[in-house]
Amino acid sequence: MKKIFYLRRSIALTWLISYLTVLLLPILCSIVVYFISSRTLENEIDTANRSLLSQVQEVSDNYFDAMQRLNFELTWNVNVQNLLYSNNYVLHPAEFNVDMYYISKELENYVNAYGFVDQFYIFLKNYNQVVAPSHIYEGNYAYGIYYNEQTPSLEEWSKAVNRNDYKGFMPMIRRDENGQMQKTVAYVSSYSFGDTTSPATNVIMVDQQHMLGAISNVELFSKGHVFILNEENGILVSNSSVNRELNIPFDTMSAPTGVAFVELDGTPYEVLYAKSQRSGLKYVSMVPSNLYWEKAKLIRSLIIASCMLSVLGGVLLTLFFIRRNYNPVYQLVKALSGKSDMLSGMEGNEFQYIQKAFDNTQTKLDSLQSQMERQNLMLRNHFLVRLLKGRQDGTTPITESLAAFHIHFATQNFAVILLYVENVDEFEGRYQEMNVVRKQVLLQFILTNVFEEMTGQKNDGYVVEIDEGLAVLVNVGETLEKEGTLELQRIARDTQRFLLEKYSIHLTLSISRIHSQIESIPQAYQEAMDAMEYKLVMGSKEILSYESLHQEPNEMGYYYPLQVEQQLINFLKLGEFGKAKEKLDEIIQNNFESSVVSVDLARCLILNLASTMIKAVSETGSLGDSFLVRNPKRIKQLMICETIHEIREEMTLLVQEVCEHNAPLRERQLQMNRQKAMDDRIGLIIAFILENYQDANLNISLIGQHFDMKPTYLSKLYKDYAGEGLLEFINKTRIDKAKQLMNGTEKNVSDVAGCVGFNDVTVFIRTFKKFEGVTPGKYKEMASESRLRGGSMEP
Repeated sequence: MKKIFYLRRSIALTWLISYLTVLLLPILCSIVVYFISSRTLENEIDTANRSLLSQVQEVSDNYFDAMQRLNFELTWNVNVQNLLYSNNYVLHPAEFNVDMYYISKELENYVNAYGFVDQFYIFLKNYNQVVAPSHIYEGNYAYGIYYNEQTPSLEEWSKAVNRNDYKGFMPMIRRDENGQMQKTVAYVSSYSFGDTTSPATNVIMVDQQHMLGAISNVELFSKGHVFILNEENGILVSNSSVNRELNIPFDTMSAPTGVAFVELDGTPYEVLYAKSQRSGLKYVSMVPSNLYWEKAKLIRSLIIASCMLSVLGGVLLTLFFIRRNYNPVYQLVKALSGKSDMLSGMEGNEFQYIQKAFDNTQTKLDSLQSQMERQNLMLRNHFLVRLLKGRQDGTTPITESLAAFHIHFATQNFAVILLYVENVDEFEGRYQEMNVVRKQVLLQFILTNVFEEMTGQKNDGYVVEIDEGLAVLVNVGETLEKEGTLELQRIARDTQRFLLEKYSIHLTLSISRIHSQIESIPQAYQEAMDAMEYKLVMGSKEILSYESLHQEPNEMGYYYPLQVEQQLINFLKLGEFGKAKEKLDEIIQNNFESSVVSVDLARCLILNLASTMIKAVSETGSLGDSFLVRNPKRIKQLMICETIHEIREEMTLLVQEVCEHNAPLRERQLQMNRQKAMDDRIGLIIAFILENYQDANLNISLIGQHFDMKPTYLSKLYKDYAGEGLLEFINKTRIDKAKQLMNGTEKNVSDVAGCVGFNDVTVFIRTFKKFEGVTPGKYKEMASESRLRGGSMEP
């Protein structure tokens, strides 16, 4: 066993942890069962406690409801009402005592109807008299009969029965017929009639023992405690001692219902409380917390014993099986290491050591083979590069180098195909989990294998990395000497289509002519390079043949006359993108599609077009703040385009940006011109109104006739400009002039109305009040008072 635990990472330790983890499962299940059982018992006791509280509440609410009904009947008793509110006793005072006597006799009827009520009486405040069934007492004497001298005291009792507009339950201790003191609940209710002072108070008392007697046989009642609180949290009914009651935090029980936990005299209690919807009183029960666990002790003991037995037996069985299963593994590791003390230097567990030993051996073999293959490929690639560029080492014959690298040329006919990868975004999207380097390696692997297979159908082909690209050296077969060019185009076309359909790889290929000597391979490579340059003119994703492009291109110039350039500039200045694009397409059509210009002339045309863009921006007067200045690389991006398609796209985008830059400038200039014309026209209209406001015939039609404008158009024009109607402005002008006349002259309202263009004084008064809020006469009166005070009213 010492060997097993020699290493912290030994497989034996892993087994031990695994077995112990399995052993923990039944232990955890036992613990869960224990807590569920405890919670179930707790819920049962809590339910019983709530049931007790509900029973107490139901019984007590019946008593309290009955006390309130008795109070209602006493309050609205006809004879009691006459006794309290009748004025007959002013003239016949002797009748008051007689009526009190009859009322005391009448109260005996309520004694029979409400047998559970232990005592009740009516306290007459103005007379300091107590009317009880069959008895009439003086106030202080009644206190001595019903109560002792402490609870309540005479002062407290007097204060309670003399309160106005009060209804509520109070705790009291009364003296019964046998002279014994009984805890009682008193319902005190003062009479009220309108806003007058209360003349009397009803006091109805029920002893506590009646309320608690109905639940005295409940088990939790004897072990717990029950309280009934009034609205001031005063204890009305309780089966607990006074000291215990004083330690309960009743003030914190403000919610309609809830549970609290307190500790009294070292014993924890659960306190459940609820407020009655019927009486408005609060019911509280207290149960010792140890009741929750008395019935759970047996379950807890059984679970603890089973857990201890499971742990002890599980540990012993675990150690036995670990020792038995570990010995074969130990012997195997020892045999692989060849050392008796191999455990001291081993990293990881035994299984990892065995796996590592086999992996290391296999890795070394694979690495050795891969290294040899890479070296051979690098050497072959280096040889082919030197062969393509004509830099062969003269010390080693070509035939020996070809044999060394397993290269066999069946004929002496050679050609070169260059590959240019245009777009591999879709291809890389298929292998997002790979890094960039692995994607590049995979791409080169696919291109090499596909080209060698396509070429090898009727020829021999060798793919080589050269100048950050790929070149295919094709050894054209003997039967294809006359049709060699067509065969090369077939290879290029089939390979291009296959790579696009299968792998979404877009290629541009260039093909040299066929040469008949191995020494002509460098010339074939140079021809393929020259053909690839025409990608700028012919476009990307094409197959460029040096033989077909060898015809002399147009070197006389390109189509871009001054008249066409000026038209393009005009469209750009106006921001008309559609027409500018049509003109650009026309230029590209005439230069690259109708005829083929040389690569150098094509680049000159691009510079000329870029110059046109700068002219179109500078002639707007905003070149310093244009996007061409803020983004100096914009023209450079155009110059690095590699195909005519890219040139068209970049130039179209640049034309759009120039138009988007110039269009707002032109629109702002037009807006400013329109706004100035509007300001001038509205200014003339306002001046005409200020000159002719005295004319009673001045209206929108007259103004429109003067300015040769339709009235509806004139009204809309002014409202859009000023935000108010033209007729409203005319009236405001006339009212302002009228205010000036009333402030500076003694003219009456009629004269003022005529001076400002109103023929009808009534219309003038109504219009003046609409704008000023007062009539002209009132305004003139206010203006006169202001002048007398030495002030002035602003018109």
